[in-house]
Amino acid sequence: MLINHERRLLRQAAEAADRQISIKQKPDRSWPSDHSRLLALESRGDIRSVDLQPTLAVAFATWQITECGLSALERLSGGHA
Repeated sequence: MLINHERRLLRQAAEAADRQISIKQKPDRSWPSDHSRLLALESRGDIRSVDLQPTLAVAFATWQITECGLSALERLSGGHA
């Protein structure tokens, strides 16, 4: 069962026009807590990594929701993903 953070991230990706979610690396080169949550969703197959864009100053990581992730979100939302 998904916890609220994971459901929130799946919903954010599902509602995006491109079905993607991106996060930005912090200035100290650490990642926000959602990064580990997104990696957990990726390991379950709910999202897939699309891109990692490192620059000298900051990096962005992008994932796209999968059919598996859409199905999981729909089940949790009572059929209203």
